[in-house]
Amino acid sequence: MIKRMRIPACFLAIIFLAGLLIFSPHQGVIAQDDLDNDGILDLKERQLESLYVPYLHFAAGEKFFPTVVSYHIDNSVLYLKSSDTDTLIDSSPTIASISLYQTGDYYLDNVLGASEEIAEDYEQKKEGLGYTVYSRVTLEGEYFVIQYWFFYAFNLGSLNQHEGDWEMIEIVLDPTETALYAVYSQHFSGERASWNDVEKVDETHPRVYVALGSHANYFRQYQGKLGLENDVVGNAFTLEPDDLQLVLLGEKGSGNHPPSQDWLEYGGKWGNWAELADISLGGTGPRGPGHGENAEKWSDPISWGSDAFFVNQTWFTLSFVAFNFLYIFAGIIAILAAIKVWRIVKRKRQGKLNLMKIMRSKWSVGVVLGIVGIALYLVALFLPWYVVRGNIQTTLLESVGETDLVLIDGVNGLRVNTLQSDQGLTQLFGLGIPFAIILLTSVVLNLLDLIGVEKAKSLSRTYIMSGITSLIPVIIVLVCIILLTGLITPFANAMGGGTVPTQIDEMAKEMASSPITGEYRDTLDSYGILRISWGLGIGSYLFIAAAITKLAAGIIVRKAVGTEKQETKENQKS
Repeated sequence: MIKRMRIPACFLAIIFLAGLLIFSPHQGVIAQDDLDNDGILDLKERQLESLYVPYLHFAAGEKFFPTVVSYHIDNSVLYLKSSDTDTLIDSSPTIASISLYQTGDYYLDNVLGASEEIAEDYEQKKEGLGYTVYSRVTLEGEYFVIQYWFFYAFNLGSLNQHEGDWEMIEIVLDPTETALYAVYSQHFSGERASWNDVEKVDETHPRVYVALGSHANYFRQYQGKLGLENDVVGNAFTLEPDDLQLVLLGEKGSGNHPPSQDWLEYGGKWGNWAELADISLGGTGPRGPGHGENAEKWSDPISWGSDAFFVNQTWFTLSFVAFNFLYIFAGIIAILAAIKVWRIVKRKRQGKLNLMKIMRSKWSVGVVLGIVGIALYLVALFLPWYVVRGNIQTTLLESVGETDLVLIDGVNGLRVNTLQSDQGLTQLFGLGIPFAIILLTSVVLNLLDLIGVEKAKSLSRTYIMSGITSLIPVIIVLVCIILLTGLITPFANAMGGGTVPTQIDEMAKEMASSPITGEYRDTLDSYGILRISWGLGIGSYLFIAAAITKLAAGIIVRKAVGTEKQETKENQKS
């Protein structure tokens, strides 16, 4: 007869607990796993991932939100670009298949069509897709870096437009896991702010204000007006952490991530690539995390973040002023105009409004001339101030005959032609208000001074000062052109371009030495012919004419006043 062994209850409990430690996916042995082999336990990565997940704020009118990469892959075909030849490699790419193509010569082209068709399809599927954010926790030295990568199906930026868009923010922690600073990607670079200057929810979740169309990331909802691109940010729609599907990324390399993340090995572009020049103009789909322009963000995140533009409360104050410039400016002008109107009313009551009297005197010629100067100035506000035209016929860039390359005026500020399809001129800098409106107020104030004139001498002083200030737009434009030599290389770097050709530097120097008008012709290495002409626009010449006219009017009135005083003295003596 076999005797049954009685197992103590306490021993059974110990066995049960040991089983939990062994097989639980979040505890014990499994909890000590480091499946991506990066030296950080998976449980620690999940803790940090959840602790710092951001709040994403979007401006009104945004059409694309962070989504899963498979949405783009499923709608694309894979091409190989060699010079100007595009070869179809895979008509039905998958996450697994694209991982085999690890160089930058490949690109995923969305077959849905242009931005309108992609936006329509995305809108129909958005609810089912949800909102996906790819997180990554890594170590650089003793510092933790928590990254959040966002993929958008399309970039509708004002400066460049392309299929696919990768953006990223990162938070850097010291060895004690104390947050030091955050870095937000913007276009071809980014901004860095100390952790104390970052807007947060519950002390750890940073607020990210995503620019309309371009998806550049900002620290404040009033930023976007002091950078290279005239971005629009806002807070019309918010994605909170609970709205986001977090996907914790492994590392690149075989065995360092699950098969569902094999797309990390793909080295090509996540969007269309029509022309060779598109890559330097920001008109192609970007390369993914760890590749191309995103390689340093992945392999040396602290180094990349350290090179980003540092912003603080001073910069935020300037951004606030720029964002609210219209209201601030309107308030100042309203106060000045109110003071002048009050003076007009006061002088009318006192019978000291002498405009009609002056118009009937010998000073009338000067008064009329001053009015003509004001009219010339008014017309100049809405005409081109500076124009750069060119005929570019190269293998990298090609214009349709001679076309406007750079145009400065009072309505749109500074605009450039990136020669991307039919995009035309694109605004680079702006204050949310046409410059012409700013300068138009000086016309209004001048007219109020004219209406309220009491003495001809004060009218003369007004004309002379107005004549001098009429030259300010021309002076500012010429100074910008003279400084062009120093701006070419930084601009090319900001656009993601490489080395600036020698001929471009030579052209910039010629423009700087002869900014009023000039022309440059040369062969751009082996690429083709470059013919550029530049000069002041008709608006600038009208500013100069207005200045001369007003100064002449001021001198005539002042001379007439002096003559009258001399005649009065002589009459008194006689």
